[in-house]
Amino acid sequence: MNSSDEEPFANDSALLFGHHGPPPKISLRHKIRRKFPRIEDFLLDEAMRIRTAAILRHPAFTALPRRRILAVGLESSRRPGALSGIFARMQSERHDMVFDQKGVEDKGKLENTNILLARHDLSTFDWVWTVDDDVALPDHYTDIFTFLAEFAELKIARPAHRAKSHTSYGVTRRHYKALMRETSFVEVGPITAFHKDSFADVFPLPNLRYGWGLDLSWPMLARKRGWRIGIVDAVPMEHLNPVATTYDIEAAVTEAKAYMGEHGFIPREECWQTLRRWDRL
Repeated sequence: MNSSDEEPFANDSALLFGHHGPPPKISLRHKIRRKFPRIEDFLLDEAMRIRTAAILRHPAFTALPRRRILAVGLESSRRPGALSGIFARMQSERHDMVFDQKGVEDKGKLENTNILLARHDLSTFDWVWTVDDDVALPDHYTDIFTFLAEFAELKIARPAHRAKSHTSYGVTRRHYKALMRETSFVEVGPITAFHKDSFADVFPLPNLRYGWGLDLSWPMLARKRGWRIGIVDAVPMEHLNPVATTYDIEAAVTEAKAYMGEHGFIPREECWQTLRRWDRL
């Protein structure tokens, strides 16, 4: 495990993910991040600004064919209009975006997502993105994310978290100078992207109410299929709200244990691995 990825677990339910004994040590970098997250974000944004401009001029970027992308999301009654604003930030002149959303109603997250996906012919899309309604995105998000995910041949991908972002997994935090990384784990949300090569194996999603544990089965699927999965650092997102504050954590843990008992999972410590990183194109 790379010490740069170490971060304490959000709560005791992390035992579900293979962690036993005392929590990991907190590195100096994470102590600074917790105290001055906005400063870290500013410095990393400035370091990436010139490189982002270079990506937009790169021959491989301009040569990427137009993609068709379906982005679906659930909008909470607590944040009316939020998802429409996020979808507006995802608009692109280079790719064809299709957006769909619905309310949560009295159904689980993944069941609702399946309802949205069933409205569309997925064979006509190159990517499917599942999107939460409490994220903030950088400029050029769609164009850069799509290009870098395809450059790295990622089949399941997500944007990195900013330092200010709420997350439970240290490996999902943005890495300094990295454009993207192949990792042993991709979190289910707040934004998860699925390449068309994964559709037959991933969709429909299991009808889990909370979705915990599903992302621990994806690494096993990736190994079986020979896929790369990973994180795009160049366009980090900010998750605006704390994790697991609006639902019953114990119920989520119980559901996850049942799902993973049937489908298997990788130990929590394996989730923290960065297998490869790209610092340049």
